[in-house]
Amino acid sequence: MLKRDNFVFGLLLGTVIPLLIFVFLEEVVTITVDGETHPRFDRATNLVLSLVGNVLPFRQYMQKGHYEKTGRGILLMTFVFAIVYMVLKFRWFGT
Repeated sequence: MLKRDNFVFGLLLGTVIPLLIFVFLEEVVTITVDGETHPRFDRATNLVLSLVGNVLPFRQYMQKGHYEKTGRGILLMTFVFAIVYMVLKFRWFGT
C-alpha cells in the first residue's frame, strides 16, 4: 500500500477504487450467449460490489499501517457512495 497519512489522499483513494471497479464490472465482465453480450450483474449489484472494493484498502490503512487519516477518508467516501446508492436504489431502481 502507499504509505501516506493524509485525509485528502484517503478521499481520493475512496473515490478512485470504487469507480475503477464499477467501470470494470460494467464494461469487462459480460456473458456471451448466442453471440450477444450481456452484463453478468445488473447495475445496482455492480454499485454494491464496487463499494466492497474499499474494504481491503481501509483495513490495510487502519490496522497494518496505522494511517488513521487516510483510513477515515476512505471510510467517509464509502459512506457517501452508500448514501448515493440508497437514493438511486429507491428512486430510480424501485424498491
